Amino acid sequence: MSVSAQLIQGSLKGLLFGCWIVGSLLLVVWLLRMTGAGAARRRRFRSLGGDPGRRTLGGSFTGLRPIRHLAEEMEVAELKIGVEAIGAVMLLLAFVGFFGSDAAVQLMQQRFAVGADRLQGFHVWTLSGAIAFLLGSFPYFYVRFRVQRKRHRIANRMIMLVQNLIGHYRPRLTLAEVIVKASKTMPDEVQSEWRRLELALHMKSVDEALYEFARRIQSGWADDLADLLLIGSHYGTDVTESLHHLVGKMQAAKRHEENRLAMITVYRLGTTFMIGFAFFVVGFNIYADGANYRHYFVDPVGKSLLIVSSAVMFISMVMVIKSGRKAF
Repeated sequence: MSVSAQLIQGSLKGLLFGCWIVGSLLLVVWLLRMTGAGAARRRRFRSLGGDPGRRTLGGSFTGLRPIRHLAEEMEVAELKIGVEAIGAVMLLLAFVGFFGSDAAVQLMQQRFAVGADRLQGFHVWTLSGAIAFLLGSFPYFYVRFRVQRKRHRIANRMIMLVQNLIGHYRPRLTLAEVIVKASKTMPDEVQSEWRRLELALHMKSVDEALYEFARRIQSGWADDLADLLLIGSHYGTDVTESLHHLVGKMQAAKRHEENRLAMITVYRLGTTFMIGFAFFVVGFNIYADGANYRHYFVDPVGKSLLIVSSAVMFISMVMVIKSGRKAF
């Protein structure tokens, strides 16, 4: 069997196994959703009689905090697919990474190993697991990076948002009326979240709706804006002057904020490039000198170095996300 055929065989093995696992999980999730929908209807009827009913397995799965958080992030990113689809792709890529990396190691053993190393049969399961974890997390990081870019665009339009709100603000109007009037002239980057704020005002208290808006866009200025609007709403005071003062503070800090967002963008692109370049360096070193195969995949120190490098790359991706949070 040729070298390329072995690599393709290993990758296809992971792909097919991953498809089987993903298909089975999607079927289970679909059944849980169908069961949960029927149970939810029964709970609503029972709740009229004072019986809240039991929580179903499907409801408990979709109600898990990480799942709810990912669903909210996807909504902010305006992705039209469900959480299940992202989870399926993550699982599929993890299996492809696990079996594909194992096949690649076996391929390099046959081509570059010499002496006893060539005859030794072994699998670097820990390294394959690290690569699977890193590769499987890419869809999640894609969602988070897309959310980050969306929030950065909103942050660049916060001055326009407050100025637009000032143009529609009248002390005699209720806060809900001001928000509705300002909606039509909001910047495009803010439109979707502002419409969600409008809808939330019909279902939640003003405090909850405004603070949810600030939390979703993760801007310190949005927190200040929410505080000012709530003060005006609760105490009936005219906060126009305070809103103008907020705009002045935002304009003074605009240059610093633009520099911060530019650095985060460079950090994100640099980290993504670093991951691809790391795989290239390992492959090129082995291709240039076959003896490096032993240093990377036989020597315990070399294997540990690759595992630690994978962990560092994963942590770097996490730090990119953390660095994009509100600065104030």
